[in-house]
Amino acid sequence: MVDINSSIKKLPRGSTLIYRHFGEMGYQKKAEGLRELTLKQKIQFLIGNDPNLALAVNADGVHFSRDPELVAPITWRAKKPDWLISMAGIKSGSYKSDLAILDGLLISSVFQSNSPSAGPPIGIEGLKRKMKNLCCPVFAMGGINKKNAHELIGVGVSGIAGISFGL
Repeated sequence: MVDINSSIKKLPRGSTLIYRHFGEMGYQKKAEGLRELTLKQKIQFLIGNDPNLALAVNADGVHFSRDPELVAPITWRAKKPDWLISMAGIKSGSYKSDLAILDGLLISSVFQSNSPSAGPPIGIEGLKRKMKNLCCPVFAMGGINKKNAHELIGVGVSGIAGISFGL
């Protein structure tokens, strides 16, 4: 079990933490504690797929689940234009709305990952194909660690995202 509080203290300033509560007990109290800690550490704080909780804890924005039509990101960009809004990239098909509304799109799984939702890895070349013609910052995710992160240098991603990174 990862101790999120000590992990946050290891993140560099300017990082972003996405809290996905999945309806767990006490999620609002936990989100409030994480908000307090992220402010102290100068870490941006997004709430996963729950804009009402993001409002309640004064988060910096929301990370939405996959949606080729970007319904929630478009809706919430209009309501909260100052928020950071990111979304998980779709696995296949094309986007039916302009991705420029997003501050970040997380594309996964780049490398082999133990995450149940990761699916087969797309590799560096697959990542490059998915990034082609996208008009928003892209963050690589999935199986990224100290041994392979350097492979993303020069690919054109804006950053990397992960579940733990072995923190």
